Amino acid sequence: MRRRAAIFATLAFLLVSVTGIAGEGAGATPIPVFDSDNFVDGFRGPSMAQSLALSTAFYEESHRLLQRELRKKDERYGKAAIALFDVITSGVLPLPLSDTWLHEEFHRAVMSNRGVSSFDDVYHFKPVPFAIAVSHVRDDALARMKRDHPADFVRLSAAGIEGEYALVHRLEQNEFFRQSKSYNAPLYLFVKLNSALYVMSGTSGETQRFTERSERDEGTNVRRRDFTGHDFTAWVYDLFRPDEPYAARGVHPSGVGIRRYRRPSDLTAEEKRYLHTVGRRSLLNFLDPNLAGIDDFRTGSMRWNVAASSILTSFGTATDLQAFVQRGERKLAITIHRYANRDRTFPGVEAEWIDRRVSPRIALWMQPRDQMFRTHAAQTGALAALSLRRGRLALELEAKSAGWVQANVHLERAVIARVGFSMAPSTWAASPR
Repeated sequence: MRRRAAIFATLAFLLVSVTGIAGEGAGATPIPVFDSDNFVDGFRGPSMAQSLALSTAFYEESHRLLQRELRKKDERYGKAAIALFDVITSGVLPLPLSDTWLHEEFHRAVMSNRGVSSFDDVYHFKPVPFAIAVSHVRDDALARMKRDHPADFVRLSAAGIEGEYALVHRLEQNEFFRQSKSYNAPLYLFVKLNSALYVMSGTSGETQRFTERSERDEGTNVRRRDFTGHDFTAWVYDLFRPDEPYAARGVHPSGVGIRRYRRPSDLTAEEKRYLHTVGRRSLLNFLDPNLAGIDDFRTGSMRWNVAASSILTSFGTATDLQAFVQRGERKLAITIHRYANRDRTFPGVEAEWIDRRVSPRIALWMQPRDQMFRTHAAQTGALAALSLRRGRLALELEAKSAGWVQANVHLERAVIARVGFSMAPSTWAASPR
């Protein structure tokens, strides 16, 4: 009941915020009301697609409102207010629909897909929190997930920043193709800087002390504990040890339950080196012109932009080159993927035709077989999706083979259907800025 109340509170918060500022371009981002992912194991939510759409709409509309109202005095006031708003809603007082909320909801979506219940502590509305947990998770549920779905268990720890990078990509795509008027550069910088520092802190002495303090403060209260502690100390530990039973972590220092949290002292020298490597690679995410407020370049009649990214996955990393291209009414988003586990790299490519009413998307890839970190064997996969818009109604159909796809919760084969709406008709072409 508590989880459902949180979902309803989120939807109510969105409706109030969006309808309260409805106007030019409002609600261009469709919100999936029905998602077949909600029913994988009973009824659970929000799905990855829902939380990503909700957060996208939240930032598009709040940023646009702040900029519109304050630039009447001075445009600099509007931009400064947006930066302050993002810091407050994500760190000082994390709110539902914010970047912090999205991070935790992506963790929860991976668990929900495997029948593991949880609660997002953002709904406690605690100012300047020491940490935000995904709590109310049972040890036996985590042990079952690790045993039956080891690749999902690895992805679980990295899913938070997977969602944050997906948010940045979605906002940048809207900014380029819909010429959105919201000013998002501070959010992009906040997400990328915070995520990179988080990955790189996985072996630090501060993380060791943070983990020990968390265990002391939580004591014997299992329901209060986070599902994993520091995301990336846990990620690299399980990446290297997919077959280790969950109970092998040992007993919690309080004597009650399993010692879930991995400390830097639990890692081998090889695991620490690998985490340092992927931490440095995360700096590729700063190769993005949008961080400097540049959302397009022009070559003759063609508009374009390009950015790099590096994301942690269930088997290692995905290093991408993302391009947006527009010539007249023809709009195309292209991504070239380089997937890598410990010893081998694998190629992939993805393309989406951006249209007002019909948007097809196709992806092809090779990835490590069974999503394993140490395998040399490759597994070929594909995805096909179609998004349809008519007025305020939005329909999405997506089918994929086995493999990791950003912001798609399924590592196995899946067919997904979504029905949603936008707060305004699908007039995506906004007036020039």
